[in-house]
Amino acid sequence: MSIVAMWVAVLFVGIYGGDATFHSVDSSSSTIPSAVFVALFAAFGTGSVAKRVFGGKRE
Repeated sequence: MSIVAMWVAVLFVGIYGGDATFHSVDSSSSTIPSAVFVALFAAFGTGSVAKRVFGGKRE
């Protein structure tokens, strides 16, 4: 359930979230959707939750 909740949060940030805008010294800028950053952390969270839940017990 927590893995699904993480990716639903990524979905909502992708739909309703803003963009991260970066400006450099030479007046150029780049824009990245904020869902990219949320998805990165959701991927780390998915890996850690899956390892904990599906990893099996050690003896």
